[in-house]
Amino acid sequence: MSGSIKTRLIKDVKQLEIHMWRALRDSGPAVFEYTTDDCTFAIDGMVLDQDSEPTLKEYMEKTYKPFVKYEMHDIRIIEIGMMAASAVYKVTASRLISDDQPPEKYTLLCASSWAQGADAEWKLKMHVEGEAFETRED
Repeated sequence: MSGSIKTRLIKDVKQLEIHMWRALRDSGPAVFEYTTDDCTFAIDGMVLDQDSEPTLKEYMEKTYKPFVKYEMHDIRIIEIGMMAASAVYKVTASRLISDDQPPEKYTLLCASSWAQGADAEWKLKMHVEGEAFETRED
């Protein structure tokens, strides 16, 4: 069953997440190679898209601070259909906030949704990052 559509979808989406995070490590605008025009990000405490203030494009070009390193953990791919899937996972990452301080460390829960277009290219429709808690307090 290694050649099944579902197996290929899971493999493709895992690779896309790795590429997206490499882009987020390089620069904000680098991620646009992987996104649709109407992509929505919920990052850094904001929901950003083509209609938000600032727009996703403006934020990624002018304000976004790239991660200096990251490591993905416990990635799960959820098949939505033959041409769509979501990924849910944890990331440990660090980013420079200012040049005169050491990188800040983060543990994030992330989710992304990907869709494959008629051209067979996968594009990111939505990406969310939020603080992850190591233990749950009840």
